[in-house]
Amino acid sequence: MDDRLREMAETRYRQKEFLAALFDLALEEQWFDLRHMVQHDMAKAIISDYSEEIGKGYLDTDVYYNNWEEVVKVGWQVFCEHTGLPIEKVAIKLKYLSEAH
Repeated sequence: MDDRLREMAETRYRQKEFLAALFDLALEEQWFDLRHMVQHDMAKAIISDYSEEIGKGYLDTDVYYNNWEEVVKVGWQVFCEHTGLPIEKVAIKLKYLSEAH
């Protein structure tokens, strides 16, 4: 992942209000909504802004698909740092969601 994109991802995912919303969802065991916010809402916003910044226009498909997984990984790392949840527990919750749907 490009250093600028990593910086954007870390900055965005560390926003106090965003982390507070994620924490509340985790406390309420709302893992579907939590996953959606981390993996879709915020990741798409970050990549879209990055795509614009590098002159590729709004949410370039190649930029999106080449970076989505790494951006999401940053999101989960920041979430785990903030909540103290081990990444393994998050992975189990996400796997359960994937299997349930």
